[in-house]
Parts: sequence; structure tokens; C-alpha cells
Amino acid sequence: PKYEAKKIINEELGKPVESIFSSFSDSVAAASIAQVHKATVKETNELVAVKILRPNVEKVFLKDLAALLFLAKFIELIIPSFRRLKPMGVINHFERLVREELDLRMEISAAAEFAENTKSDRNFYVPKVMWSLSAKRVITTEWVDGMSLGDIEKIKKRGVDIESFAKRIIKTFLTQALRDGFFHGDMHQGNLFVSKDGSIVPVDFGIMGRLDKNNRKYL
Repeated sequence: PKYEAKKIINEELGKPVESIFSSFSDSVAAASIAQVHKATVKETNELVAVKILRPNVEKVFLKDLAALLFLAKFIELIIPSFRRLKPMGVINHFERLVREELDLRMEISAAAEFAENTKSDRNFYVPKVMWSLSAKRVITTEWVDGMSLGDIEKIKKRGVDIESFAKRIIKTFLTQALRDGFFHGDMHQGNLFVSKDGSIVPVDFGIMGRLDKNNRKYL
């Protein structure tokens, strides 16, 4: 609920929501670990998206990970043939990813780096990040209006050629991965929008990928 979200912002940013934002909506989007609110920055009148981790989500995840690790150890012990699949290694890798995703400072850093890398890319726009209004459990970015990539009919009505647009998405992804070695690792339709001018607008930078020089050269 909104009052819980406000409480988290107060704890993380050290100020009551009313002193930071002149307007603050109910949740407008939600995913497994976080939810997003639309707000207006009091000082600048800018429209922003405020992403907030769900209350106690860290404890829930760590509890689940402990159970998975126990299960992986048990499987390795009683079924030796499963060891070649490295179940414990998989869970440990997953734990590292989860811990990174639960710290929104990692996400805002990734968004800033991604924006810098792609600032000259045509028809691609990363929303501006707001460092002063972000912390471990709260991240604030510029609000961007657009159509969800999942709304195919709406996109078609705007006169967008779906096939050429799909090709552009793939080309954009490959260009960034091979040119910069840094790419969006969670490009499903819920994380991609189409702006009024036809640009691709990605959101949610909690899962990003990297390729080193040798892998880029090989690919």
C-alpha cells in the first residue's frame, strides 16, 4: 500500500515524501520484487517514476535461497550423477544475482552507464536517472510516456511496421552487446516501451549483461 511505500522512501532518503514530491500516486506497475509510483518532484516539477523494493522482500528471498541451497546439497549427496550439473554452483550464482538486484544502487549505476553508452544511438532512449532521489531500496528516474511493447494492436494502429520494428530491436541489442560489451539482460515486453517518436525506451536495469573483448571478438 501507498503508506508503506512512503515509509520506505522516508527511511531511505531521510525525508518525508511530502517534502520531496508534490504528488505521489498509488502503484502504477508492479513486479516480483518491486513496484513503481508516478510522482512529481516538488523542487523542479519534473514527472518521475519511483521504484521501491517491496517490504521484507530481502528476507523472503534469502529464506528461499537457503532452502534451495539445502536441496542442492541434498541432491548432490544422494544422487552423485547430479554433481556434473553443479546444482550448488547454480544456486550460489543465482544468490549473487539476487543480492545485486535487491540493491537498487546497482540498478541506478547500470542505468547511468547504459545511458552514457547509448546517448548517440538513434531511436533509442534510456530515461534519465536521479541520483539524489535514489538509495538502496528506492530508485528515481525520469517518467517516460509510451506504449508497452506487449500492446501489439495499439502499436499497429500507430502505423508502426511490426516486422521492421522487431528487426530494429534485435539489431539494437546486438549492436550494444558487441560494441559496448554491456547490454540489457531482461528485454521482455514489460520492460520495453515505444515513445511517440518511435524510439525504443527500456526500463528496469536490475539485470544487465557484460561481454569481455575476447568474447565480443569471437561472437
